[in-house]
Amino acid sequence: MKPTALRIALLSSLVLLAGIVILVAARRPSAPDWASATPELQAILWPAARDVADFGLLDQQGRTFRKDDLKGHWSLLYFGYLQCPDICPTTLQSLGRMRKLMVDAGQVAVIPQMIFVSVDPKNDTPDRIDAYLAFFDKQLIGLSGAADQLQLLADSLGIIYAEHVEPNGVRSMEHTTSVIVVDPQGHGVAALTGSHQPRVMLQQFNALRDFLAD
Repeated sequence: MKPTALRIALLSSLVLLAGIVILVAARRPSAPDWASATPELQAILWPAARDVADFGLLDQQGRTFRKDDLKGHWSLLYFGYLQCPDICPTTLQSLGRMRKLMVDAGQVAVIPQMIFVSVDPKNDTPDRIDAYLAFFDKQLIGLSGAADQLQLLADSLGIIYAEHVEPNGVRSMEHTTSVIVVDPQGHGVAALTGSHQPRVMLQQFNALRDFLAD
């Protein structure tokens, strides 16, 4: 190959490589500057945002709920199951109380979607979820559906769940108990852990919104 042709080929390769790098960077979720956050925020904020998978589940009215339904507003996702004896009902109650606190504080415009995702879709049908969630907060969204779609969503947000059967035959579902925060762009950005006290959750959520808005 002649020197001129070699230089042209090399330049073309570099331009192509630069284009690939730009494309990949554009597709990556924007990551917050975790290092500049307060220690309290660092405890819940993820160092890098997670892009939510393109999933499809059913809400309690039987309507399809997809990734696009997470966009345009903040969302809080909790993964659990209806037969959960303690942490699930406690967390759902806390989410309902958090909504009331936001209403009382005049924060109606920024109330996030609060979403319960069943990790036991074989037993948690839309009708059962509808009746269950209404006891805590009629604004809660409940999702269930195909196992592969649940796995897609859970994996993209680092959620772990598994069926557990004791020797006496008692069945339960082990699952991550954090409340996952998804931003208006459809990126998982934080996990609210701990006892899920409504006022603490509200303080954490407001602090996250303020920090990520900068």
